[in-house]
Amino acid sequence: MRVLLAAALTLALSACSTMGLNAPTASGSLDPLHDDVGSLLIAFDLPRGLGPNNAAGQLFTFDVPQGGPTEHLRLLLIPADADLAAGHLPPPADGRAYYLYTLDGAARAQIQAAQATANARAVPGKSVQIGVVPHLCSSGPVDQYATTVSIFATLPGRTGPLPFMNHETLANVLQMPGSTQLAICNG
Repeated sequence: MRVLLAAALTLALSACSTMGLNAPTASGSLDPLHDDVGSLLIAFDLPRGLGPNNAAGQLFTFDVPQGGPTEHLRLLLIPADADLAAGHLPPPADGRAYYLYTLDGAARAQIQAAQATANARAVPGKSVQIGVVPHLCSSGPVDQYATTVSIFATLPGRTGPLPFMNHETLANVLQMPGSTQLAICNG
């Protein structure tokens, strides 16, 4: 059932854009065709009462324009060890927590293959879109217009977080292509 759900979600998202790393930031920029994108550490910065809905999965997207199916990737993020954040992320703000994710070895290999194919076609790196489609849950009522969500990525050897989304209202996050309704957190 999970495989069917993941396949259906992948097909539904195949033409969607996501919130992602689009422009250089003060902490640096990411070259989607030459940096080790598969080794990104992704941090969901969420307020208390809001969490990731891991039953629905967190998706990482990698889209090369005019590429084949192997260049339009929808990959499931897996929970990462908290020790990976040491020295890469500032402590979370009061009342907030980090939920950390990364990609598994198979997903990293898919990204490397997509990068190699895009580089062979001389695709400009600035046209590649990288994003995250979060699926969230809450432990109770949440004001979707006052609650904010941030998602950052760090790359080993980089000193600052690169924002996928920065203080985006929950209402906007829930309207993203591929997003699901806010679920009730289990546990």
